[in-house]
Amino acid sequence: MARIAQTPRAAIEALAERTGALLVNALKAKDLFRGNPYDVGILGSSSHSVARRYIEQADCVIAIGVALNSLTMSSGIALPPVPLIHVDAARTNIGRWWHADVAVVGDAKLVTEQLTAALPARSDEEKPWHTAAVRAELAAFEHTQDFQIAHTARTVDPRVFTLELSRMLPENRHVVYDGGNFMANWAYLSVPNPGHFTHSLDSGSVGLGIGTAIGVARGQPERTVVLLIGDGGMLMSMGEIETIIREDLPMIVIVMNDAAYGAEVHILKGQNLPPAKAEFFDVEFAPMAAPLGFDCHTIRSMDDLKKIESLLAKPDGPIFIDCKINGDVIAPFITEFTHKDTKKAK
Repeated sequence: MARIAQTPRAAIEALAERTGALLVNALKAKDLFRGNPYDVGILGSSSHSVARRYIEQADCVIAIGVALNSLTMSSGIALPPVPLIHVDAARTNIGRWWHADVAVVGDAKLVTEQLTAALPARSDEEKPWHTAAVRAELAAFEHTQDFQIAHTARTVDPRVFTLELSRMLPENRHVVYDGGNFMANWAYLSVPNPGHFTHSLDSGSVGLGIGTAIGVARGQPERTVVLLIGDGGMLMSMGEIETIIREDLPMIVIVMNDAAYGAEVHILKGQNLPPAKAEFFDVEFAPMAAPLGFDCHTIRSMDDLKKIESLLAKPDGPIFIDCKINGDVIAPFITEFTHKDTKKAK
């Protein structure tokens, strides 16, 4: 787990500037380095192609206050086989999920500052990644370069939907994710800093996002709280949407609706097992939420989303969006899990 409170952005950026390193964060430190010209985003299953290409060229990795679990490590392929220095305040966290060549136990901020002070200065020639060309490539990258857009006649590509949603929402937002195949999209929905991002999957159970988001909305009334939850998770916990209305919480609830437990469908297919038990009919959520008092909308095309752009930019009261997404779009971590299980079976 990233120790955000004890890992100030400035201290790590100073170390990166001293060494000529690029900056990457784990999911729980989402957008920690947003705006830095050498930020390559999330490490692991949600990395984009440019980030992976640069990470593969690393000759040393310093992991500060990060768990290096299977999602962060892309089931073992996120980092090249180079020396790994792992810094954490708790000794038991080091090496728990991934081998560390050097273990440094200590406060992340203090250790980072001490490393920066101890290292000699480098010339520009000794920092090949801190160049105008690298800055330009990172600045020019668009996520749509990494995939073919997959809208259908009745559904939208969830990646494109999330990218557009990120552009439309107020900047001062707190994004909460429930669990499911749609979690791949958390790379596409930006937040101001890690304190504006929460996911509820530590227990490995879907359906906990609504309660989590309600708590965030009550505790942070100055922010627009946005919940993304799958249709399976919503069916498990839909009774809680009444709490949103009763407490008058100005939340935006977005159901990523693929008419299935999407992650389970793709895992079953990857193991050549029938997915029917994880599939169900296309539930129309908006007509169920509207009588409670939500401003409800159903999205089946990007034009449908465009129609409510002004509403999303300045939300007024609880909003409920049933977004019909193309369930054939597979999250990268699902592919990694399936590939790992297939290799074990052999």
